[in-house]
Amino acid sequence: MPLRDFPCRDTAVDLGSRTARVHVRGRGVVAVTPSLLALDDATGRCLAVGDEAMDLRAQVPLGVRFVWPFEGGVPDEVGTARRLLRHLLRRAHRRRYMTSPRMAVAVPSEITDVQQHALAYVAGSAGARSLTMVPTPLAAALGAGVRLDEPPAVLMMDVGAVTTDMAVLSLGMVVVARTVRVGGQDLDRAIVDYARRERGVLIGLDTAAGVKRRIGAAEWHDHVLVHGRDPDTGVPRPVVLTAAEIGAAVESPLRTLVGAIRSLLERCPAEMVVDLTDGGMVLTGGGARLTGLPDLLSERTGLPARVAEDPASAVVLGCAACLAGVPAFRPRREPRRDRRQGFLAAPRSL
Repeated sequence: MPLRDFPCRDTAVDLGSRTARVHVRGRGVVAVTPSLLALDDATGRCLAVGDEAMDLRAQVPLGVRFVWPFEGGVPDEVGTARRLLRHLLRRAHRRRYMTSPRMAVAVPSEITDVQQHALAYVAGSAGARSLTMVPTPLAAALGAGVRLDEPPAVLMMDVGAVTTDMAVLSLGMVVVARTVRVGGQDLDRAIVDYARRERGVLIGLDTAAGVKRRIGAAEWHDHVLVHGRDPDTGVPRPVVLTAAEIGAAVESPLRTLVGAIRSLLERCPAEMVVDLTDGGMVLTGGGARLTGLPDLLSERTGLPARVAEDPASAVVLGCAACLAGVPAFRPRREPRRDRRQGFLAAPRSL
């Protein structure tokens, strides 16, 4: 094997808007960390990354700017994105090697040319030898163990913190795909708004995210105690939120997701929609763990829905499978690459 192809450093990365995951071939998932940087507001110097930046953020320090460099898998700020990715690579590969790693990253189905070039620049300057971009729904399907080389068709939906990526896959081909700017953070904001409007208590986004996680855990069936602040007196006030209330709170963003799924199905051939009644819908991403989400989507779309066995890690595992040479799919048509649509049909190596 040529030295340049030595696989031990093959690195797959899921650059989530709020959480990054790194997989190294032969070692598995080696890092799960917040996609957050803490910068000195005056000098721009990086003060902390990941968990350390989250701890610093909780202290509400003066003169410190907090940046989430990636949004939906693409760089939002190139400079800070390069810093974060370089940190992730150094954390994953603490030893020195003679070659730089090959890298695969998950990207939105509707990524634009500008975003592709920005991501390629960030990866190269962070230390990647080569870069393979894998559309998120395809990576999610591979990581969830979905067979892409045989019928029936399947609808993959990856619910991230800021965006949701969905696509219909059939016989290893992307039939239709869509990226929607709705994610777990929208659910958190909806819970914050509900608590203020209906229960008269102020809570933060982090508290709302905790409510969502705890309601979704097996040991929390129907309620959770939340400590907020009374808007009139400013004193702390506890309140109990039930699972039914959380469901009512997140109705609006969930309605947007359902509308996006229906829009996607309208673009599918009629016979393929019928085929989806067998293959159904597979949910991945951190937002997929919301209690009752599969049942709600199934009821409103008419398709069976289930959550992948490891929804949070499915995308990074799928990217790792692409680097390992697992055939993901065949392009249905020439990739459509323009400023609006980007590409849909195949992973792209740069």
